[in-house]
Amino acid sequence: MNKMVAGALAVAFLISPALAATAADAAEWTVDHDASKLTFKVRQGDKLITGSFGKWDAKIDMDPEAPETAAINVTVDTGSVSTDDGQMGQTLTGDAWLATGAHPKATFTSDEVVPTGDGTFDAVGTLTIKDIAVPMTLPFSLKVDGDKAVARGGSTLERQDYKIGSEIDDATLDGTVKVEFDVVATKKK
Repeated sequence: MNKMVAGALAVAFLISPALAATAADAAEWTVDHDASKLTFKVRQGDKLITGSFGKWDAKIDMDPEAPETAAINVTVDTGSVSTDDGQMGQTLTGDAWLATGAHPKATFTSDEVVPTGDGTFDAVGTLTIKDIAVPMTLPFSLKVDGDKAVARGGSTLERQDYKIGSEIDDATLDGTVKVEFDVVATKKK
């Protein structure tokens, strides 16, 4: 379940850089939260649990002609986590998991975006959950059509790195959480 949360955070982080990289003269984009998704998946026994974060924000400064100069800051409201398993959704906010009372926000920061191919990038940065900062590279694709941008990507996180559900072994709840994002943004005018 912790991986799900971390995955969702990662998705939000990936989406932000993708939206920023649409026009050389425009560094700012507005995320369409209704059309965007920040999700995560983790296996619990023989069941795949999926979840998402409902509240997150991103501040992006990126010139697609010089992505290595990008500055990306994503903040996720950890209390906005939900899953397709009601019991797990409630558990994730607890002290042994995301500890949303003591740590209401998770962040991803990046000051380097590296082109990896035609329309693909890696955002190199740090994901911080429960005040534990771990380096992370987030791959994503970006498609820009006029004033609209769509960024898609994903990665995996190790929940034990963030002490999320530490008392639960990997045989019960997989230690690796897959995060995915699909972000739609509009260029600020």
